[in-house]
Amino acid sequence: MNRLGAVALAFAGALGLAAPAEARRWVMENRPEVALVADLPDDAGFEGYSMDRGSVQLDLGWSYREVSALWMPFWAYEDQGMVLFSQNPDGSYMLAPVTATELDRVKQVTGRDHGREYAFPRAAHLWGWLPMMGILGFILWLRRREAKQREALGVI
Repeated sequence: MNRLGAVALAFAGALGLAAPAEARRWVMENRPEVALVADLPDDAGFEGYSMDRGSVQLDLGWSYREVSALWMPFWAYEDQGMVLFSQNPDGSYMLAPVTATELDRVKQVTGRDHGREYAFPRAAHLWGWLPMMGILGFILWLRRREAKQREALGVI
């Protein structure tokens, strides 16, 4: 197998492992996401209104943006921070920034200070680098093996 074929095989293997992981897209994108921080109880104080003017129950979340390509996440960073949110049936979000007053209300209802306790798990959005490092390592290994073969044959 030549070097290009081996690299293509390694790349296809990395994509095959990454593809079913999550519903990310093939293209590079920087899309907004919301991580659930607290599933708030059914309470009139945590109700919002949807686009069709119906009431929806809100939850506490952390708004961030994820940079991904080839179905793999490479980076994530804060977008709006703590938010009250509701997810629509089509997967989109309705967001409302959280004030200190609302965080105090959440603390009273849940008994936890989510504003201080929550730490965004950034490492969970960096695993896309692992297959890329594997491919780079494989290429370096192939180059080193080829150099040893040339040295053994006396080819410069």
